[in-house]
Amino acid sequence: MNHLDPSSPIRFPAKNPALSRRRFLGHSAVAAAGLALLPTAGLAAEAVPQRLRELGIELPEVPAPVANYVPWVRENGFVYLAGQIPFLDGELMSPGKVPVDVSIEAGRAAARQCGINLIAALNAACEGDLNKVRRCMRLDGFVASSPGFSQQPAVVNGASDLMVEVFGDAGRHSRTAVGVNELPLNACVEVAAVFVVDE
Repeated sequence: MNHLDPSSPIRFPAKNPALSRRRFLGHSAVAAAGLALLPTAGLAAEAVPQRLRELGIELPEVPAPVANYVPWVRENGFVYLAGQIPFLDGELMSPGKVPVDVSIEAGRAAARQCGINLIAALNAACEGDLNKVRRCMRLDGFVASSPGFSQQPAVVNGASDLMVEVFGDAGRHSRTAVGVNELPLNACVEVAAVFVVDE
């Protein structure tokens, strides 16, 4: 087995939990080191606007903030995007809680729209040149959830899958997907993001 391969399976001994944890942590450290050795040049997908056209995506206007914040902050090669809820043509998609009011499939579609709105804000931060994007570093997804619902990742996948569709390997990211009791304006999902861009 190639121990520098981050995708290699992790197996734990059945009878020694402490040893299992040490091996897991050791494997994780080696995997992280292997990922750190990946080249950073060329991570960003080329011709991102062309990908958007092929996907039939037209970026909307960046929604105006509803409180005392800005849609994005750009600093030292990072773009921090404020959370977006699933507005489409000025209307909120699928309000309510998943899965009682909103199906998982509808929630996933709403998360995808959150991703489109994030890319619109990113486009503004990049002064209209999405080919400056080097990497999607992180998504934070929040799903308005009914009691007992635990499939938040299936909903947030709508945004995650979109990032890979648009940016290729540069769209692969770390992520949080959590359930919450309520979201602004009764939205079923909200997603925030961090990107690295060329200065």
